[in-house]
Amino acid sequence: MRKECDKVEHYVVFDFETTGFSTQKNEIIQIGAVKYDQSHQEIARFNQLIKPTRSYLPTKISELTGIWPASLLGQPVLAEVLPDFIAFSRDSLMVAHNAPFDVSFLYQAIVDCEIGDAPHFQVYDTLSEAKKLVQMPNYKLETFKDVLGIDLRSHDALNDCLITARLYQYLQDLSRPPKPQLVSNESLQMDLFGEIDTTITEEVRRKLSLPITKDLVYYRRDTQRNWQKFEVTGLAITAAYSTGYSLTATLYNNETVTIHSDFLKEMQKANFTNEIEKEG
Repeated sequence: MRKECDKVEHYVVFDFETTGFSTQKNEIIQIGAVKYDQSHQEIARFNQLIKPTRSYLPTKISELTGIWPASLLGQPVLAEVLPDFIAFSRDSLMVAHNAPFDVSFLYQAIVDCEIGDAPHFQVYDTLSEAKKLVQMPNYKLETFKDVLGIDLRSHDALNDCLITARLYQYLQDLSRPPKPQLVSNESLQMDLFGEIDTTITEEVRRKLSLPITKDLVYYRRDTQRNWQKFEVTGLAITAAYSTGYSLTATLYNNETVTIHSDFLKEMQKANFTNEIEKEG
């Protein structure tokens, strides 16, 4: 699967909702896709419900996706939709979260619909790339919504595309060399990019949207998957991106960890571990 997006003229973020997890037994019931240019500007959208022909729609899938059998009765079958989706996606980098799942359904659909001129797709998987670039309690798409500041219902194909697109753009920022961060105040500049400040100044807290007066905390799981809570005693910004900052945090035991500013901000919420457990 393709990992680089350099010189890609446009990319298509896509997502399928299906009647289950088997490409042989189950079917696609919704195709969502959004096309972007290389500057991440949206070009076009593709969103279509599909009437299944060989499988039923389980209640648990309907509850998860909000798609019910009655809403599919008047929809086209896959063979009527797939050629349009392939034309929409042709010559684009394909981006998906847990891409092997969607790609397996895509190629099975191409076989089932007997499409002989389908292109060879180049695919970027945001799930596998996120695991390499960021530390998260889990890597479900829902978990990234709060971090990325997105308020959309999950398990709708088009919404999931919009979330995945934002994640893809975020990962692209992380994988590029950081841009210099310009600050006008000399003392603030020393706080942001100098030695780790053991006092964690108010200026830095405000810059990162962290609590002004509370002690900062850092969470991680131990080998038994239990949550450990650490006090953050030092903090420095080491890189700036369009999506936030890369931080080096010093814990009370003088251990240092690297974390994105948005992740640290989420950890300051009183119900952080409870919310993560619900999502996991």
